[in-house]
Amino acid sequence: MTDRSQTSTDGIARRTTADTDRDGNCGCDGHRDSNAAERAGSESEFKLLHVEPDPRAAEVMAAFVDWRFDDARIRSVDRLADAWRVVDDVDCVVTEHWLPDGTGVELVERARERDVQTPFVFHTTCHDPIVESNAVNAGADAYVRKQSNEGQYDRLLRSIQDHARTTDGRDAPNRAGHGHGPEGLSEPAPMPLTSEE
Repeated sequence: MTDRSQTSTDGIARRTTADTDRDGNCGCDGHRDSNAAERAGSESEFKLLHVEPDPRAAEVMAAFVDWRFDDARIRSVDRLADAWRVVDDVDCVVTEHWLPDGTGVELVERARERDVQTPFVFHTTCHDPIVESNAVNAGADAYVRKQSNEGQYDRLLRSIQDHARTTDGRDAPNRAGHGHGPEGLSEPAPMPLTSEE
């Protein structure tokens, strides 16, 4: 069976299989039952919010998350206001610093003021050490600089896995069983202040 990603109109990448694509939903009881099982399974998924104004970067991130993790669901939004509406309902937030209606630092500050304990990982084009310091002081768990070198998404996804825990206390997302990427994604969590160059 071949796994592949399917992105719905709500921007959430979901893993589907060739069998479920082929079978579809004809309305019979068997399909209704499988849909109920799928909905129940989605409650155990690791929910990742990606706050990114660049649609291409959001698409690449969704592809890497789907490739790396079996049980993750990613939702991409491009504005601080949209992120603010759902920040309580996710297990981890990955954000760019520069947003059309604010900054990632503002998002973290507001979340921490409301006692939202969701992990925040910056994945940003902003390489300013003052902004990095402000992000960490506001409560960010990691600060990963966007770069064009190979391996940047491996470092980002490792940081997400190391820092994120789901709201009901389960572990972070499980690595996909594809055999791709470097080993060691279950290493102990790093110190909270991480800057990747």
